[in-house]
Amino acid sequence: MTVKEFIISRIKLFFFLTVMILIASCAIGSLLAPDQELRYSDLWNPVRIAGLCIIPTLATFSRKKLSLKQMLIRHIIQLVLIEAVILLVTPALSSGRFIDAILIAVATLIIYALAVFLMWLGQVSESKKMTAQLHQLQEKAESETLPND
Repeated sequence: MTVKEFIISRIKLFFFLTVMILIASCAIGSLLAPDQELRYSDLWNPVRIAGLCIIPTLATFSRKKLSLKQMLIRHIIQLVLIEAVILLVTPALSSGRFIDAILIAVATLIIYALAVFLMWLGQVSESKKMTAQLHQLQEKAESETLPND
């Protein structure tokens, strides 16, 4: 993966995370504090958190092709770092309610799994397109090299 491709994938991930964090915040907030009102400045929290969560994803960049084991280890490290970031920047730990922290950690895990899955689907789709293009080029090259009878 080139640096440009990696940066583009991180930008896509940032926007995906922002939306997912907003949805999770609404769902968890509705459960834990349904009567609490938000200020306009609170709407920036998903953007800030998504930005902080992008930083640990830099650990997955590599110019060379990683083995499945190497990529899995990098994703586990990435998930642990993201969980730490989320739990440190949210008031769940300071609230004293353990269930708040558990809900946020589970939501983070679900969002992370969705993000990895959707990125994988995008890569599979891109791979299929490239394979189809290669087959077309091969067929074209073979038809041009065959002698006409």
